[in-house]
Amino acid sequence: MSGLRVLWPEDAVMDDGATDLDQPAILPFRTERSQRDWRFDVVARAQALYENRTCPSCDYAVVEPIELGDAVRNRNGLPIPGTATLVGFRCRGCRCEWSV
Repeated sequence: MSGLRVLWPEDAVMDDGATDLDQPAILPFRTERSQRDWRFDVVARAQALYENRTCPSCDYAVVEPIELGDAVRNRNGLPIPGTATLVGFRCRGCRCEWSV
């Protein structure tokens, strides 16, 4: 682990004149979703994908999910698979579409 710290100069001096440089610092890490919500979304998404794996009108087995463009992005700006909102499905055979 690195010994570097993020420090603002006005935060370095405490009320009693001592510096805060030797104290360990814990920086908060916030995500868009809490860990519990993320696990629930994964389970609900997997169930929806499983329940809609075939077309309801022609029973074709190749179905693609329809997602919104709100996927979480990685450091390179690319969308992370499975993080976009699932809104429906489209059959590759008869082009039928249905919502979740």
